[in-house]
Order: sequence, then structure tokens, then C-alpha cells
Amino acid sequence: MKRMFLALAASVLLAGSASAAERYTVEDTGGFGSTGRFVEFASRYGWNGYRVDFTFGLDLAERSLTRDSKLTLTITRRDGSVWEYKCKASRERDRMWANINLLYSKGVSVMTECSIDPRRMAKAVDMEEDMIGQPTLVFHVMVKDGKATAGVQKGLYFTESGETHGVMQQYMSRERDPSDLGVLFASALAPYANHPEYAQVPRYIP
Repeated sequence: MKRMFLALAASVLLAGSASAAERYTVEDTGGFGSTGRFVEFASRYGWNGYRVDFTFGLDLAERSLTRDSKLTLTITRRDGSVWEYKCKASRERDRMWANINLLYSKGVSVMTECSIDPRRMAKAVDMEEDMIGQPTLVFHVMVKDGKATAGVQKGLYFTESGETHGVMQQYMSRERDPSDLGVLFASALAPYANHPEYAQVPRYIP
């Protein structure tokens, strides 16, 4: 009953200029914010900026992304090189999923996560794959009145697996928590640094 009510309410909310079957596209670029660590992950490994291209559809009845949803993360380094990673909801490996909820008067919240292959991430930071843990991308989107916009919670969190390197311990999420980010994306689209819709309070306390 709860799932049926959510689907009905969200469909009403998105009616008119949008529908549950419509596809959305979000582009977001920027740098990296502070999580409160002594040395930020991006600074340690020479990351200069990020870009996310996210094209997705919503299955409101199942509270999930449609299988043709895909997200591309691009990291630019200070040396000018680029690292890119693609997530698809249709894959079992590197899978992408979302927590979808209706927020009354605000729209539909789509909290997307993508499990990143440690071998690929290891190449982005020049580290052995069994020492980096399990990285997961987090990208939040709000959908309202047929329009999708990047939300607040964006970045990467890491969980331990294998022989996690000592340097990586400080960036680990304690309880596989997508709000406990080891890398915080700071959108260049934010009107100003402490704008209430973009500002974040890091949970990590050194």
C-alpha cells in the first residue's frame, strides 16, 4: 500500500511537463570541497575537478532507476590527464542503484549510488587495487515539475576490503554510509559557497 501511494503521489507531482516514463539529463561540474581531513583525498592524488553526466529514467512503482539509466564520472587531474568511469543500471558489475523518495512540496529525491571497480579506481590514484578498498560514487538529484537538477549529496565514499592501505584509512566510511563521504564534490553551479541548497556539513571529525 505504501509503495502504491508513493507511486501515485509522485506521478501526480510529476504530471504535466513530466511523467514517470520520461528521461532526464543532469550535467554537473566543479571542484572538491572540504571534508575536514588534514589532507583531502583530491589534494593527495592530484585531482583538479570533476564532471558528471547522468541520464536516467524513473520506475516510480518499483522506486528504482530504469535499466537504461547511465552515469559518467570524469575526473581531471592537475597534470592535465583525465580519468573516466561509466555506471549503468543494467550491469551486475559496477552496478548502479538509487534510493527514490517523494519529498512533499520539494519533488522526488533520487539518491544514486554506483559501485566502482577497485582496479579502475586504483589507476586513478596510482595505488594497488587491494589497498584502496571498495569505492562507491554518490550523486543526488531532485526532480520537480519535469526538471531534474543536481542535489547536495555528491562524492565518493570508501569501505574496507582486503588489505586497505594505511593512507586510505582516513577516507573510509565507518558504516558504509553515503553521507560519510571521503571525497566531496563541490558544484561550480552553486550560487555561492554557503548557499543553503548546496552547503554541506561534513560528518568527519579529525
